[in-house]
Amino acid sequence: MDIFSLAGSLTSTLNPLQNATFRHMSGTTQAANYSLQAVYEDHPTLIDIHPTPSGMLQLLDDITQQNESRLIYMRGTAHTLSRPLQCGGDSLIFEGSEWLITKILEQWGANEWCKLIVTRQIPAQPPP
Repeated sequence: MDIFSLAGSLTSTLNPLQNATFRHMSGTTQAANYSLQAVYEDHPTLIDIHPTPSGMLQLLDDITQQNESRLIYMRGTAHTLSRPLQCGGDSLIFEGSEWLITKILEQWGANEWCKLIVTRQIPAQPPP
């Protein structure tokens, strides 16, 4: 059963899905100065955007930080930065900015959906 599509069809009149770009960190490459540079793959996606409730910010210990965050539902899987697993640093581009995936609240498999907290980083850069 495709729960993400079912829920999206029921809530689309109140909160339609928004176009976004999912920026997946696919690895690293070595620069000329021997530093490691992240390599990203961009994929178009649809996301369901919600404000982050203040109670959730307290639960996540983010209440003292001065940042802007959103609660996102998205089809597929995403990763936060994990140095031991050497993965992550995934982000979403929407509302004219890049949003780093900072918390994964729920994840239901590669072809299902996930519930994420994202934090605004910098304004989106136009593609080269």
